[in-house]
Amino acid sequence: MINVRKELLDAADSKYKDFNKKLIPNVDESRILGVRIPQLRKIAKKLDNDNFDWHYYEEVMLHGFYIGYAKLEFNERLSLLDKFIPIIDNWAVCDCVCSTLKFINKNQSAFLDYLGKYMKSEKEYELRFAAVALMDYYINENYADFVIDYYKSVKSDFYYVNMAVSWGLCTAFVKYRDKVLPLLESKTLSKEIQNITISKIRDSYKVDKDTKEYLKALRAQ
Repeated sequence: MINVRKELLDAADSKYKDFNKKLIPNVDESRILGVRIPQLRKIAKKLDNDNFDWHYYEEVMLHGFYIGYAKLEFNERLSLLDKFIPIIDNWAVCDCVCSTLKFINKNQSAFLDYLGKYMKSEKEYELRFAAVALMDYYINENYADFVIDYYKSVKSDFYYVNMAVSWGLCTAFVKYRDKVLPLLESKTLSKEIQNITISKIRDSYKVDKDTKEYLKALRAQ
């Protein structure tokens, strides 16, 4: 068994800590060590259990990575996620861990059933987790309509939820323009999601100039 805290302290970088403080301002700087994500992933792949602390930002990240990397049964992963998801308190842990849960690809239907309770949550990062997981694993031929309908239904005052939904809609636009463009034209999304989505699409190198120009006229006033 590795000494997780020692591994983290040995890999800590004070300059990277300063950089991270600016990226994730809602996390107390005393909880950030400054360990880069690739190094965290290396440590996570050596873990054979999750019996270590949750204090540092990086420790929380490792708990999430463990769920994705460890050799576990599907229901074991869900049980660990139920302990992990309520602990999320920043976008970085949410998004990096979501991208690590590759087991979802082989269990899409069952995981979507599980995700339902978080899709209906009233907590900011539980909702963001649901929105990002849908973007990462469900914008495909089987589930794109479902995901877009869910994003359409989101009415939230949480900044990080609206950012995730907008990011998801931008991702869906690139793959399924004919499904997302009518939604933007209808202007039925919240003003914040409508405008952030359009901004993200216009920033994409995968969208042509004429479309980007057209989208400018769809901004909510």
